[in-house]
Amino acid sequence: MATCWLLASLLLLASAAGDESVVTGRPAGCQARCGDVDIPYPFGIGPNCSRGEGFEIACNTRNGSGDLVPTLAAANGSIHVQSLSVEQLPEVKVMLPVAYKCYDAGDNVTRRFYGEVDLNNNGVYRISDSRNMFVVIGCNTLSYTQNGNSGGSNTHYSGLFYTGCVSYCNDSRSAQDGRCAGVGCCHVDISPGLTDNVVSFGPWTA
Repeated sequence: MATCWLLASLLLLASAAGDESVVTGRPAGCQARCGDVDIPYPFGIGPNCSRGEGFEIACNTRNGSGDLVPTLAAANGSIHVQSLSVEQLPEVKVMLPVAYKCYDAGDNVTRRFYGEVDLNNNGVYRISDSRNMFVVIGCNTLSYTQNGNSGGSNTHYSGLFYTGCVSYCNDSRSAQDGRCAGVGCCHVDISPGLTDNVVSFGPWTA
């Protein structure tokens, strides 16, 4: 039985937009690395090692393998940190979850996940609109991002939906490698200042 995977995701980068200037210097005795990722101040691992709770990084083992993996301690879910930078404003590159909706040959939904993420439990993080796009992959797929419950900031956005796009194609052979221009793949800019995200899939109308 054929399976059609319909994907939508944010590209894998989020920015930490602190309001204060970066203070150099890690407190004495604080861990400087987690796995292969450097942990520069104002980020930190453990009590009193970061600027505040929002900048705390958790350092845990991955699936019992013994490998150390840094994650955002303040985010809902396990948001894997790829790298940290403090050159201008503090910035963290992360792996965000990928949303999907899957169908079988009878056009029945077999699996779905909406990629919900809330980065603002402590009022620190924003999803960078200059370093990300909203990308939809699939045949005849309508998808859009919408705000979830940003419990940390109680921010009310002006609209429920941020943006979206439509990806169309006759079959999987229509899409072209290296192109994302509507056939099998589409992408749009995201709104500035976002702290949370939920992906929704709309009904396709021919």
